[in-house]
Parts: sequence; structure tokens; C-alpha cells
Amino acid sequence: MSKHLADDIPPISRPFGSSETGLVQRARAFIADRFEASQPRLLVGYSGGGDSLALLLVLRELARVDACSVAAVHVDHRLRDEAEQDAHRVGSICRSLGVDVMVRRSSHHPARLFPGVGIEEAARRVRFEAFRDVAADVGADAVLLGHHARDQAETVLLHALRGSGLHGLSGMAVDTVLDVPWWSGDDHSLLRVLRPFLAEKPDEVRRVAEQSGLPIIDDPSNDDSSFRRNRVRHELLLLMEDVAPGATGRLVSLAAIVREDEAALDDVANRLLERAVSDGALDWETFWGAPFGLQRRVVRNWVFLLRGSGDLSLDRVDAVIALAERGQGGKRVEIGGGWSVEYRKRSLRLVAPGGPQR
Repeated sequence: MSKHLADDIPPISRPFGSSETGLVQRARAFIADRFEASQPRLLVGYSGGGDSLALLLVLRELARVDACSVAAVHVDHRLRDEAEQDAHRVGSICRSLGVDVMVRRSSHHPARLFPGVGIEEAARRVRFEAFRDVAADVGADAVLLGHHARDQAETVLLHALRGSGLHGLSGMAVDTVLDVPWWSGDDHSLLRVLRPFLAEKPDEVRRVAEQSGLPIIDDPSNDDSSFRRNRVRHELLLLMEDVAPGATGRLVSLAAIVREDEAALDDVANRLLERAVSDGALDWETFWGAPFGLQRRVVRNWVFLLRGSGDLSLDRVDAVIALAERGQGGKRVEIGGGWSVEYRKRSLRLVAPGGPQR
């Protein structure tokens, strides 16, 4: 954790001085481009770390000139003994900024709530459930997260390592709508998520937080090498920068290029998907003759359509196609998170965890 972690923090008036920084100006344009309303209601996912603090400071500055209204949400995942103390400090920081903050504490350890998916994914589910609930409570138009360019580069590499194809190489979306919970058959709610810093350099984002003089609550788990993302950040990305300086920026550019290509290919796949889907089932004969790459995309988009998440590894998508090619009725393949796909009557059907076909 950083220095200056006083419980009572005096009110902060103008952390940016009398003029807007480039980061604030770009954030102002980002918001204006995405909302017709003159003052959208924005909710910041605030962990207490430097990146989310910088985002909170930037949006608080925009709120000061009526470009938006801003509130914060902090999630205690029950992962660390210090989490409750961190939540108290987050409250003090937000009070010093004059920003309302809602603190949500997980009912249990994430691994108990979502067994079998890994601690990072389990914590992510807890977090997004809290974001969804608080956004609904305060009437927020969107939740904003502080991911920056290095986070995007890490995400691209992680997806590449797990073999998720072009979809994974497109990285995180700067503006997306999530169907929460995407992992179950429970009632879903749409949550708009924005990442205004996704093209920003991490040093510039961190500088905003540090120059404010406010406490930065660094999570020690970010240095834990048992987490794959941390090894990518602290080892793989550094090695890539040593071998090819500027690699991080090029990975971010790659994600943007792939995302544009993805949109074009998805348009083609979705037109085929519309013809192939009937009552939730995917008619194999409608698209069996399509190019293999297009078959993959149809299957992935079909899962997204029904489940609210298409984040399948490439080997699971291929397993679904192989299931259909074998043509054995009643057979299933697992696709992760307890979900499976069954082949029956020349169609593919999605089966929820412990539940009926969809």
C-alpha cells in the first residue's frame, strides 16, 4: 500500500488546477461522443488503486463543469484481511472529493460462490454483479472502468495464450453492453461498460493519481506471480519490450484492428445465424457448408445469443462443430462453466448448468 493512508482526508477542491489536462479533455470528448444527454449519470468502479482513482478524479472534474454526474462503487470481494479497512479508506477518499460511494461486500469468498472457475473469474463475477445492482439502484447510464493500454496488451496476450482466436485478440471493448450474469440461466440485466482510458499510457494515468496527493491503495495480489495475468505483466510484457521496444503499443493497435475486422465478419456470421436458429436450436444443415472459420463464428455468436457470453476457447468451439459433424444424437460436449451443447435431430442445443435446454 502507498503512503499517506489517513482515515480523515481534507476536502479536495481542484486537483487539476485551473486548466484541463489532455487526459481530462480526451475523457470529455469520449463522454460527449457516447451520450445524447447533456449530463449522463456515470458510475466509477473504484478499487482504491491508482488507475481507478485517476478515473474518479477525471470524471469528478467533468462533473464539476456539468459534463456528467458521477458516483463510485467499491466491491469488497472478501479476498484479503485488509479489505474492510480498504473500503473505509475508499469512503474517506470519496468524501474528500464530494463523490457518493456505494460499498458492496461479497456474501462469501468468491471461490465458494463460483467454484471451479478460478479465483480471478469468480471475483470478476462478484464484481460485475455488484456493478449491475448499484448501477440499477442509482440509475447510472454506464459503469466506467480504469483499464489502460497496458491492461489491453495483457488481455490480448492472455487470450492468445488460451487460444481464443480473433475474438480474444480484439481485447477489451472500449464501449460494450454485458448481459449479467453471463455465466448462468438466471434473469439477466444489461450493463453498459465504458473504458475511456483504454488507449492511454499507464504512466500518464498513474501520474494523475499521484499528483492529487490522495492515498493510492495498491492491492498486493497484483504482484502475486501465481496469477497468470501478473506474470504476463511483470515478465512476459517486459521481455517483449526488451526484444521489440514498443510492443505494448503495437498489441493495443492490433486489438483495435482486429476489433474492426471482427465487426465485419460478425455481420456476415449473424446473417447466417438468423437463418440457422429456430426456438433457440442451431440447425446444423443451414451452415454446415460454410467455411470453417465462419462455422466457428456462428457457433460462438449463437452461444453469446443464448448465454450472454461468447468467451469460448477455440478448442471448445471446435468441439461443438465436431459434435455436429459426427451426427450422433443425444451426445454432448462441455463448453465451460457447467454449460454444454447437445446434438439432437440435426440441431445443436445449449444446456444450462443443471438446467434445461435453451
